[in-house]
Amino acid sequence: MVDVNSFDDDSSSSTDVQVDGSSFRSIQMNGDLSNVVLKEVVKLQLNSTSSSHKNCCICRNDLKKNAANISSEDRDLIFFTRNIWIPEGARCCADHLANHQLKQEAIDQIKPVSIRQAELNSADVQLLLNKSQIILENHNKKFNFDDLRGLTEDEYRLLTSLSKDDFNEFVKIVSLSGIRNSSNRSIRTAIGIYLCKIRLGLSNRLLA
Repeated sequence: MVDVNSFDDDSSSSTDVQVDGSSFRSIQMNGDLSNVVLKEVVKLQLNSTSSSHKNCCICRNDLKKNAANISSEDRDLIFFTRNIWIPEGARCCADHLANHQLKQEAIDQIKPVSIRQAELNSADVQLLLNKSQIILENHNKKFNFDDLRGLTEDEYRLLTSLSKDDFNEFVKIVSLSGIRNSSNRSIRTAIGIYLCKIRLGLSNRLLA
C-alpha cells in the first residue's frame, strides 16, 4: 500500500472506507521508453489515526519513555474490525498493551482523526484479502486461547475455572518445565483444552 497524503476532516468519525472513483492506470517508465509498464491502481480514502511519535495514537496523550509500537497484526485487526487505519510506525502508551498485544479496551478506544489517501495495486489488494481471511478464520475458532482477546474474562472462568490472569500465570509456569509447542497446537492452547476437558467433560471432537 502506498500512502499518498493525509488531511484533517471533520467528518472523519465516519467509519466507511471510500473508493475514489474507479481504478485508473499509472505509467511507469524504467529509463528506456520502450519499457513501459501499465499499473492498475485503486485510490482509497481511509479513516486514520495519528502517526505522530509524540502523541499516543489511541488516547492522544503525550508519549514519554513508556511508548511502544503497534504490531502489524494489531493494525490489520483494527482495520478489518473497526475500519480504522493505523499508519505503520504509529506509537501508543505501553499501558495499552498486554504481552505485546493491544488490550480490548484500547481497541475500543481508538478513533480516527483524519482521512488518509492511499493507492493500492493488485498485489496490495490480494494481500489485504489474504489477511482478512486469516483474521476471519482466527475469529471463527471455537476455543482460541492463543489470541489474548479471543475469550472474555467470564469465558475463561467458565471454560477453565481460572481467571484470565491466573490462566496466563499458569501457562508461564508450565512453559518453564521444558514443554514445547507442537506443530498442531501451542502450549497455551493445549493447556486451555486440557482444563476445558477436566472442567466440562467435553469430547475431543468438540474441543478440536
